[in-house]
Amino acid sequence: MSLKKRYSREEKIAIVELLTKRGRKAPSLANEYGIHENTIYKWTRAYSMNPTRRLSRQRERGAGRGGASEAADRGAGGREYLSKKVSAYFAKSQR
Repeated sequence: MSLKKRYSREEKIAIVELLTKRGRKAPSLANEYGIHENTIYKWTRAYSMNPTRRLSRQRERGAGRGGASEAADRGAGGREYLSKKVSAYFAKSQR
């Protein structure tokens, strides 16, 4: 079983810039760095959507998934939000 390497924010930005500014191809970078090319596309999307935060690990984990991670981002109102999401899910499954 192989261990996944964790890339720092600076490493992710460097890889994204190789793709966007230097014209390197994602499959080539993926092979060079030992990561899946979809990971590079995900980092590129995160970088382009919010360049001020630039691939921070906290936002990357919860980005776009909704559910518990989105509720946690909402702070104190997160529990109520999550409760509504769960209720809606079970209401759909009973139909």
